Amino acid sequence: MPVIETSTEKKNNRLLWGPESSSPLTDEALHFKRWRRRTWQLHASVLLSHLYAFGLFLGHSWAGYAPLNAVLLYGLWVGIGMAFITWAYASGWSQTRRDPGLFLVHQLLAIIGTLGLLIAAPQVAFQALVMLMVFSADGFLARRRTSFWMTWGCTLIAVAVIICWLGPQMRMTTDTLAGQLLAIGVVFGAVVRCSILVTYFRSMQFRLSASNEKLAIALTQIEELMRNDELTGLANRRGVMERLQQCIETAQRDGSALCVALLDIDYFKHVNDRYGHEGGDQVLRAFGQLLSSQLRAVDCGGRYGGEEFLLLLPGTTLSEAGVLLERIRTHTESLPWSKKIDKDLQVTCTLGATLYRAGEAVETVIARADAAMYRGKVAGRNCVVLD
Repeated sequence: MPVIETSTEKKNNRLLWGPESSSPLTDEALHFKRWRRRTWQLHASVLLSHLYAFGLFLGHSWAGYAPLNAVLLYGLWVGIGMAFITWAYASGWSQTRRDPGLFLVHQLLAIIGTLGLLIAAPQVAFQALVMLMVFSADGFLARRRTSFWMTWGCTLIAVAVIICWLGPQMRMTTDTLAGQLLAIGVVFGAVVRCSILVTYFRSMQFRLSASNEKLAIALTQIEELMRNDELTGLANRRGVMERLQQCIETAQRDGSALCVALLDIDYFKHVNDRYGHEGGDQVLRAFGQLLSSQLRAVDCGGRYGGEEFLLLLPGTTLSEAGVLLERIRTHTESLPWSKKIDKDLQVTCTLGATLYRAGEAVETVIARADAAMYRGKVAGRNCVVLD
């Protein structure tokens, strides 16, 4: 059974992006490969965004709204920065850093370049400010929440200072046709980039939701395996003991009857010795099917240990339980074991039952049923003894 491990980080120190954020069910090497692929995809989208912004700035320079040298310096700054990030990803150097996604490098590259151009060419403030808002959407790359808020807190302060300083020179470039087209291009680029990010994370959310559903199904199956005996199809010791506790609580609450019975396959060790464990498993499997066929929906049968079985019969008096147990005994004796396993094989069982008494502990009622079954073994086996 796979062991599912979980880890909880402090709320304010939660990992937002990086290999460590994977599901523990994912193979480490496979996840690392997927993470690198996602990193390159996001890196490519950021690079395209920078190229688009640089193209718009060149357009503003051509239209006379921004000095060409400032735009070229911006392009040089971004080009050097993106070249470094590309090298860091390709060489694996970023994996040796505490921030493998290089969030701070990405953000400083974009923020410093944009703020610098905003100061050098306040006439293109509209595009610069829109770009800053768009780049803030890359916050998912932040390794920690604190690094994201600190970075953009300082950026907002810097923007406020620049607006107070150069506010009168800032304007939208919509006084000419070229300026209008460039303004439309700025808004178009911002909407497209944000839409791509939303689509990307919605798809991730969908995949995560699907994975969670599969995990929930797997956990349900694990819960069932933890409470069921695969060989006999009945509850295992844990499952039947949990059910016994529930039955006792019901009996105490409404005063109803509850019979508890222990069953043991006679001379089962001889079956294992003569026919091997495979033969013993066949006997246990057939006996489990027999019990299942005789019990009501409200009853519960479970493998208590080895060849011992525990039966819980809620709402059943001791005399009524005796009728059921005698039927199980006769069915066991008359089952065609010779056809199932070997012509010389004959299987019988000994059964002991008792009635639950109000306020009685679980161990006590089982011990009385066990004592009744033991008296049946002393009396010669293949019989029913009622306590």
